[in-house]
Amino acid sequence: MNPNIDEIIKSYVNQSNVLAQHQINSYNEYIEKILPSIISNYFPIIIQFENSKVSKISLDIINVTIGSPTTTENNGCSKLLTPEISRLRNYNYTSPIIVDFKSVVTIKDNDVRIDLKEKIINNIIIGYIPILLKSNKCILNNSIDNGECKYDLGGYSIINGNEKVIISQERSAYNIPMVFNNKKTSCKFSLTCEIRTVLEYDYVMPKISSIKITNNDGIFNNTIKVSLPHLKLEIPLFVIFKALGCISDKEIIYFIINNDGSELDKTFIKILYLSIQEARDITSEPEALQYISKYINNISYNLNDDKKIEYVKNRVLKDYLSHLKTDLSKLYFTGHMVHKLLKCYLNISDVDDRDSYINKRVDCIGPLLGTLTHQCFNKISNDIKNYVKKEINSGLWDINDNHEEIINDINIHKMIKSSHIENSIKSSMATGNWGLKMNSTKQGVSQVLNRLSYLSTVSHLRRIQTPNSDNGKLIPPRKLHASHWGYVCPSETPEGQSVGIVKNLSITSEITTYVSSEPIKLYLDKYIIPFEEFDIYNDNKNDVIKIFINGVWLGFTKKYKNVINDFKYNRNNGLIHIHSSISFDQLNRCINIFTDNGRLTRPLLKVKNNKLFYNKHYEDKLKMKQFVWFDLVSSVTKSDICPIEYIDIYEAQNILCATHPNNICDKNYSHSEIHPSLILGLLTSCIPFPHHNQAPRNTYQSAMGKQAVGVPISNFQKRYDTFTNILSYPQKPLVDTKVSNYLNLNKLPSGINVIIAIATWTGYNQEDSVIFNRNAINRGLFNSTFYRTYKDEEKKNQLSGEEEVFMKADKMNVLFPKPHNYEKIDHNGFIEKNTKVNDNDVIIGKIIPNKNKGVSKYKYIDSSTTIRKNEHGFIDDKYVNNNSEGYKICKVKLREHRYPEIGDKFSSRHGQKGTVGMIYDQENMPFTKDGIVPDIIINPHAIPSRMTIAQLFENVLGKVCCETGNIGDGTAFNKLDFKSVEEALKKYNFDKHGNDILYNGITGEQIHTEIFMGTTYYQRLKHMSCEKIHSRATGPIVSMTRQPSEGRAAYGGLRFGEMERDCMVAHGTTDFLKERMLTVSDNYFVYICDECGLIVSADNKNNQYECKHCKNYTNIHKVNIPYTCKLLMQELQTMSIAPRFNK
Repeated sequence: MNPNIDEIIKSYVNQSNVLAQHQINSYNEYIEKILPSIISNYFPIIIQFENSKVSKISLDIINVTIGSPTTTENNGCSKLLTPEISRLRNYNYTSPIIVDFKSVVTIKDNDVRIDLKEKIINNIIIGYIPILLKSNKCILNNSIDNGECKYDLGGYSIINGNEKVIISQERSAYNIPMVFNNKKTSCKFSLTCEIRTVLEYDYVMPKISSIKITNNDGIFNNTIKVSLPHLKLEIPLFVIFKALGCISDKEIIYFIINNDGSELDKTFIKILYLSIQEARDITSEPEALQYISKYINNISYNLNDDKKIEYVKNRVLKDYLSHLKTDLSKLYFTGHMVHKLLKCYLNISDVDDRDSYINKRVDCIGPLLGTLTHQCFNKISNDIKNYVKKEINSGLWDINDNHEEIINDINIHKMIKSSHIENSIKSSMATGNWGLKMNSTKQGVSQVLNRLSYLSTVSHLRRIQTPNSDNGKLIPPRKLHASHWGYVCPSETPEGQSVGIVKNLSITSEITTYVSSEPIKLYLDKYIIPFEEFDIYNDNKNDVIKIFINGVWLGFTKKYKNVINDFKYNRNNGLIHIHSSISFDQLNRCINIFTDNGRLTRPLLKVKNNKLFYNKHYEDKLKMKQFVWFDLVSSVTKSDICPIEYIDIYEAQNILCATHPNNICDKNYSHSEIHPSLILGLLTSCIPFPHHNQAPRNTYQSAMGKQAVGVPISNFQKRYDTFTNILSYPQKPLVDTKVSNYLNLNKLPSGINVIIAIATWTGYNQEDSVIFNRNAINRGLFNSTFYRTYKDEEKKNQLSGEEEVFMKADKMNVLFPKPHNYEKIDHNGFIEKNTKVNDNDVIIGKIIPNKNKGVSKYKYIDSSTTIRKNEHGFIDDKYVNNNSEGYKICKVKLREHRYPEIGDKFSSRHGQKGTVGMIYDQENMPFTKDGIVPDIIINPHAIPSRMTIAQLFENVLGKVCCETGNIGDGTAFNKLDFKSVEEALKKYNFDKHGNDILYNGITGEQIHTEIFMGTTYYQRLKHMSCEKIHSRATGPIVSMTRQPSEGRAAYGGLRFGEMERDCMVAHGTTDFLKERMLTVSDNYFVYICDECGLIVSADNKNNQYECKHCKNYTNIHKVNIPYTCKLLMQELQTMSIAPRFNK
C-alpha cells in the first residue's frame, strides 16, 4: 500500500462514528425532515358539518419540537435521562414530541359563515420517540464523562433497558419503471412494466401503477392494459391517454414512438393496432373518465355517477404517476413506459433485474421509523375526527354557545393519546415485527445488539437484510451480484437459511440520505427543453437526450455533455451535495440524476490522463492535519479539483476503475480504488492475506469473528448485560491489517498470539481437534471470565393492590419453598458482593401473594431467584433501584472464571476451527533446542484440505515479527515479498521455510521429521463445553406424561430415541433397553380384565376390582406399562376406540 494512500484511509476513518454514520444520519433525517413532513401531510385536519350550527373546525399543528430525554422519580422530580441509567433501570431512552395546536371554529349565523377567534394550545405532548445514541438529539454529544465506552459507535436505541439496533432493509426503488417477466405460462400477461411512485419530498406509502401486455400467440395479437391505483381491473392503454386529455390516436402513438422513421417505430405501430381498436368507442375525455369510473374499488360503489367521475379525477388520476405534477408530463412518461415495455417485448432490451442495486434502495432507521409514524398519525387523525364529530353531535356546545372552547386544554388529551405513538414504536422495536398489529409485514427488523465482541457489535450496525417474502425458494436473490462490487462485502454472510439474504456493507460503503433536487433543477433550467416546447409530430426523440431527476422526467436537452460537466463541477465545488449522482444511459438516451435516500455510494480516487489527482500536496496537508476527509471530496473553501468523489451504482456504470492506484496503465481510466481491500466488509478485512484462502473459509471466519471471546466494551464492569465473556489477557495480532489498525479494532481485541506447531502428536488432534499446553493455560492462555446477570422486580396486581416483596422467605410460612440454600441472602432478600455461590443457592429472595389464600393457610408463595444448574462463581455486583413503572428492581451479576478445557472451541482467523482434544503437561509436549514449547498443536491435514495458505503466511511472518519486534502487514491484496521473509528467518538462525527440529518431551529423542512452527493469532469462541455438557441421574419430570423433562436448562433427561433403541436391539441388550425405556422413565401398572382386555377400576387398599364393561370381579391381572401408554389408551377411549390388552 502506498504511504500516501494510508493517509487517505486514516482521514476517512477519523471521521466521527464513520462505521455507524449511515444509521445516525438516517435518524437525524427522520427528526429534521421525515417527521415534520408526515405531520404536514395529516394536518391541518378540516372537519365539515352540515346539520349543525358549527360549519367547520380546522385543527392544525404548529411549532414541532423534540424535547430532551427525562425521567420522573416517585417523588415527582424530573432529571435528565442518560443511556447508562436507561440500561440499568430498564427505561426507554425516548424524547417527547411537543407541539402547539391551533384550532379555528367556523359557525353559521343566518347562513353567514363566521370564523371565531383562533385558539392556540401550547406544549402538548403527542407521543414519545426513541433516541438513537450519538444522534443530534442524544445527550452524549454534550457530555464528557458519561459512563459510556470510549469506542462505542452509537447508532442504536434503548428499549426497556435493552440495546436495539434497526437492521437496514432493502426495497424496490421508487419512481423508476421496471419491466419484469411473468414466469407463469398460465398468466394473462407476458410482461409487466411496473412503477412505484411517490413525491421526492413526501414520506407516504408509494402508489403502484403498471402497464401490461397480454400473453397471446403472435407478436401482433396482443393488447396493452394499464393497472391504476384504486381500480379493481386493468383498463385499455388508450383510455388512460384519453382520460389525461390526449384524444387523438395519432398523438398517442407519437408519445410512444421515437419518430425517427425507423422500422422499430413501424413495428410498434403494428403492435399497438389492437390497442387502438380496443378504445375506438371512446372519443372524448369525459367518456374516458366515465369508462374508468366503472372499475373503481368497492368502497366507492355508494357514490353517484358525478361523484365517481370526481373521484377518478381527484384520486385515481392524481395517484397515477403521483411523482409527476402535470398531465402532459404523465402523457410523456406513460409513452416512455410503453416504449420500454415494447422493446423488452421484441427482445431488443433485457428485462430488469430485481436483484441489481440499480433497482433497489436500502432503508435505514429513518424511513423505517417514518413508516411506523405514518401509520400512527393516520390513526391519530381518525381519532380526532371521530371525537370532534361526537362532541358536535352531542349538541352541548350549541346550548352553551361557547363554540370557541370545543377544543380546549382538557379534551385535547382525550383526542390525542400520547401513549399511542410510544407504544406502537416500542412494540415494533421490542418484537422486531415492523408495523402496527394489522400491518406488520416485516419480521426481524429490530434486533438486540450483539455485544459478544466489539467486531460483532460494529458488524451488527452495518447489516443489510432482504425482507423475507418469497425468497425462501429462490436462488437468485441469494447470489453475489455484480452490482454488489465495492458496496457489499462478498464474504460476510451467514451460513444456512439466511445465506445471501443477510449482507454487510463494505468498509467505505455509505447509504445516502435525501437531499433536495431544487438547486440542481435551477442550474439545469438553461439546458432543458420543456415538454411544451417539444414538437411531438416533427421532432425526433433520438436527436435529444431525456433528463430524469429522481425518476421525474424534466424534459429534453441537446447539450448533454454540458449538463454532465456542469453537474460534476458544481458537485466538486460543494454547490451540489457530494452524494448526488449523474449517469448517462447511452442505450436509452437519457441522463439520470439521483439525490434520493437509500442509494449505496462509496469514495473513489479521480484519474485523468492516467494520473491521480491525489498528489504530494494533499498527502502533506493530511499529515499536518490541515486537511480532513471533507477537503478531499468537496472544495467549498478552495478552487482545486477534489482528488476523491463518491460514486453510486448508477455512476459506476459510466466509469472505468483501476483496482489499485499502482495498476493505472495505458487504459483510459477515470477512477481508481483507494485500496482494493476496501471492497471487503469489516470482519473480512481483519483476516490477514484473505486472497490466499479458499473463499468459504473467509465466510466462516466472518461468522466466527463475531463469536470470539474478547473485550466487547471497555465499561463492561458497569454494565448488567444478560451474559458477557471477557478474555483475561487479550493481545493485538502480530500480523495485522491496515484497516483493522486504523479503525481501532485492536483497542478491544478478541484473541491471543500463540505458538503453533503443525504436527500429528499422539493422535488426539485428528479431525480438527487441537492439543493444548497445560502450562500455557496455567500462565493465563485463553483464560476468560464469564458474567451472567440475574434480574427480578417487584410487581403489583392493579386489581387487588397486592404487591410482591423482596425479602428472605421463611420456609415454614410460605407455600412451595425452594429446596435451596437461603442463608447467603440478607433479610431484604439481597446477596452481598463477592459471595461464593453455586447452583444450590438463592441470590434474590422474593415472595408473591397467594391467590388462593382463602383455601390455603399460606398467604405467600416463594418466588426467589436461584443460580442456574451447573453454574457457580462469585457475586460480582448487585444493583437495586426503581424501574420506569416505579417498581423496585434488582440485578445481580455472577462472575465465573473459566479455563480452556477439553471440548472448548477455538479458531484461527482463517476458518480453521476445532475443539480441544487433549491438554498435556508441558513436559510431555515437543520442544525446540531453545526450549520453546508450542502452545497449540494442530493437525497437518487441516491446511491442505481447506486450502488456507494464508495461515501459513501468517505463521511465518509472525515468527519474523517476534524476532524483529515489528507488526506484520497482512492487508488483503497486498503483495507479500516472501523472499525478504525468508532472508529475515535465515538472519535469526531459523529455517527459511519456517520448519523447526523438535524433540520428544516424553523420551527426549529428536523427532525425525521437521515440523512447521510459528505464531498465529487464535480466538477462543463462545462455544464452551461447560455450558453444553449435560447428564443426570434423577430430576424433574413432566406432570402430564411423568417422563423426564427435556432440555439442559430445565435439568432434563437425555433423549433415548429410535436410533439409540435400534442400537440396543442390534446388540441384544434387551434388559438394558427395558430399564431405560420403562423402569427409570415412566414405570406404571394397571389392572386388566382377562375377559374383555380393558383397564378395570381398582382399589388396592381394600383389594377390590371391577370391570365396568363385563361386570367381572375376579379374573383380573396386573400389567406393567409406561404411563404414557396408559395415557394414550385413555385418549383413544375418549374417541370411542377401545384398545384391549391380551393376557
